[in-house]
Amino acid sequence: MASLAREAEFWDQVVARGDTVSAVGPDDLCDPSVPWFKLLDLDVFVQCLMAHLRLRPGMKILDLGCGQGFLSTALAHRGAVVQGIDISPLSIDYCRRRAELSGTGKLATFSVMDCQALDFEDASFDAVCGCFVLHHLDLERAAAEIGRVLRPGGRAAFIETLGLNPLLMLARATLPGRGNIEKASSEDEYPLDRARLARLRAAFPGRMETGFPRVVFFRMGGYLPALNTAVGRPVLRALDRALGAVPGSGPLSYYGIVTMQRGDAAR
Repeated sequence: MASLAREAEFWDQVVARGDTVSAVGPDDLCDPSVPWFKLLDLDVFVQCLMAHLRLRPGMKILDLGCGQGFLSTALAHRGAVVQGIDISPLSIDYCRRRAELSGTGKLATFSVMDCQALDFEDASFDAVCGCFVLHHLDLERAAAEIGRVLRPGGRAAFIETLGLNPLLMLARATLPGRGNIEKASSEDEYPLDRARLARLRAAFPGRMETGFPRVVFFRMGGYLPALNTAVGRPVLRALDRALGAVPGSGPLSYYGIVTMQRGDAAR
């Protein structure tokens, strides 16, 4: 498929631009090589992901779209046996080197693979997870494959870019690539809006929910150079904290967490 080739090329280029490999520590909940993740409270999202999976030593976890291997390595540090897959060969090479550098090479293994056509047996994994991967995929195919490789009752969790806020979607469509504003998205991705979430829910053989551990709305203004300053960042964060205290404000967030649980065949 042309979209797979484009995605592989795009992420190969991302890895090639910054090929220095950094270690992941045993207590890290944010990728230390991406400082702005911490500013967005993504460590809180990772904690929620792990909590939903009911992470325990020895459990078998599939990391979809493992990228540069942070989540795989963080899970392995906590005793999970992790299989990471990605469509980008350079990403997989980076993940392998990162796992070795981080001391998790025996628990985290990596393969080049299409997330929509998994080369694993049915019910192979206790859990499936990913960071910013579902919105790159054919949702029906991906949901069916996630359900297929999960054991009955198994859980999945994904930190995702969401398209529930019309204002943020307008900004995403019009601003990146202009006026020194970074364009970080690939050609074939699109945030999960209500229609896409409904398609994902309909195709997954079990329960699915969307949650908002933190509201990340004003902080997206950090993509604007005038606001991405030592003064601007704390102000944007404080505004998000205030907004997050308002009941029902979750869908305003640009990021959320999608959690799933496969139906139990024994029921």
